[in-house]
Amino acid sequence: MIQYYRLTLQYKGTRYLGWQVQPDEAGVTVQGELNKALRVISKSERVKSMGAGRTDAGVHALGQVAKVEIELKIAPENLLKALNVNLPNDIRIVSCELSNEDFFPTVHAKSKEYHYRFTCNRTFTAFQNDLIHNYPFELDIEKMREACKVLIGTHDFSNFYCEGTEVSHNIREIFECEILEIPQGEWMLPPHYVFRIVGNGFLKQMVRLLVGAVWNIGRGKITLEDLRLALGPNKVQRLGPVAPPEGLYMVRVIY
Repeated sequence: MIQYYRLTLQYKGTRYLGWQVQPDEAGVTVQGELNKALRVISKSERVKSMGAGRTDAGVHALGQVAKVEIELKIAPENLLKALNVNLPNDIRIVSCELSNEDFFPTVHAKSKEYHYRFTCNRTFTAFQNDLIHNYPFELDIEKMREACKVLIGTHDFSNFYCEGTEVSHNIREIFECEILEIPQGEWMLPPHYVFRIVGNGFLKQMVRLLVGAVWNIGRGKITLEDLRLALGPNKVQRLGPVAPPEGLYMVRVIY
C-alpha cells in the first residue's frame, strides 16, 4: 500500500546540481539523494518525490517542502530518523508528517520566501565561502531599499528569468521585499546584508537576476526608473548580472 508523507528539508547546496533529478544522471542532486534513501528504507524501487521548488545548482534551502510516496507504512517520526541516518550530512530532514495523494507542494503553496546573503568587502572572510557571496563594490544600501519597494506588487517578470522551465505566464506578485543588515554574530560569519523577498511564486533564476539589478542600482549603474520599465512584458537590456548561487537560500514555503 502506498503511503504519503510531507517533509521539510534543509540542505547545503554547494556540491549538488540543484534539487531536481537530472534525466541523464549527470551529477548528484538533492532529490536524487532523497530518493536513494527512500529506496533503502522501503526496500523498494517504487518511490516518488516532489519538491515545492527547483533550487538551482549551489543554492541552499532552510525550508524546502517535499511530498514523498513509498510502499511502506512507518510512523513519521521513525521515517525522519531513518532518512537522516541514510542521507548525506549536508541534507537534513527537519520535520515529517503524514500527507495524502491530493497534496501538491507546488500548486498548494501560497507564498515562498527567499534570502540572498552578501557582503560588499574588498576581500571576503575565510569562513563565508559557499554560504555568503562577496560583492566587492561600494553600494548605496538606501537606494537599494528604494528598489525593493519598487518590486513589491504584481508585475510581469519577463526580463528577470532564464528559460529552462515551462510556465504559463511570467506574472508574479511580490508581497514583501527588503534589505536587512545582519550584525557580526558570535561565531565566524561576518556582518552582512540579506536581500529578503516573499512572493506567490518565482521564475527560474528570478531572485538572482533581481539581486543583480538591485546591486547595479546600489552602484549607480542603473536607475529606479530603469527598474520600473523592466517590470513589464517589453524586452529591455538585462539590468544586472545573475547573482552567484552560493548566497541564495530557499527559506520557507507557506501553505
